[in-house]
Amino acid sequence: MLRPAVKMATLRTGAALWVALSFFLLRLFSAGVVGYTSHWEDGKGYVAAGSHPVLLAWAIGSIALLVLLFRIRAEEIPAGVPSGWRRIVAFLIDFWFSLAILASFGGIIPLWLESLRTGHFAWSFKRDFTVPNDSIIFLLVLTTLGLMFLYFVWPLTKGKQTVGYFILRLRVAPPFGTRGAFTFPQAARRVWLAFTGIGLSVLRRGDRDSEGRTWYGRETGSTVILIRYE
Repeated sequence: MLRPAVKMATLRTGAALWVALSFFLLRLFSAGVVGYTSHWEDGKGYVAAGSHPVLLAWAIGSIALLVLLFRIRAEEIPAGVPSGWRRIVAFLIDFWFSLAILASFGGIIPLWLESLRTGHFAWSFKRDFTVPNDSIIFLLVLTTLGLMFLYFVWPLTKGKQTVGYFILRLRVAPPFGTRGAFTFPQAARRVWLAFTGIGLSVLRRGDRDSEGRTWYGRETGSTVILIRYE
């Protein structure tokens, strides 16, 4: 029987490979775009959207991975202060992972609206003109941003990790100890300050204190710690 530390290392490796798989799948099945995009050029509106059954299957599997991480019970031991680069890489993993899930699902709505307009469904489309239905997609963009924000907030309210933090053995510790959950307002404030301050913190590298806390960590009384599994 595998020791808990070996099990967690295996699961972390599997999670990392699952995230990496998204790059391959998006390149192979994206047909140029996943989700929805639009822009104006020379007075013309360009609109594109896309998804794919394989990408939807990956997104569903990714949600299952998140549920699994929420259910894991493992002995965690604080193992020091993580480097700033480790935290940045974890954030980039989480940003990509959440965006890939949301884009895979989010592309279905504009594809469905386009099928109502044209009379047939396709897994991607591109056009160099706009239609009235395109204005509805603005709500989709806002919803996507809101759900991405919740991706970072929700684990904190459960005392759990995001996928990126799990892969790199990081945990956001609340003010009262190394384990525990934030209230929703506390978690939302912490994530909001982190989003708005991450660029500033990269520029102000000397701003971290002896516990590795950035200014927004001190502001919210939270600490990012490195952990190991026993």
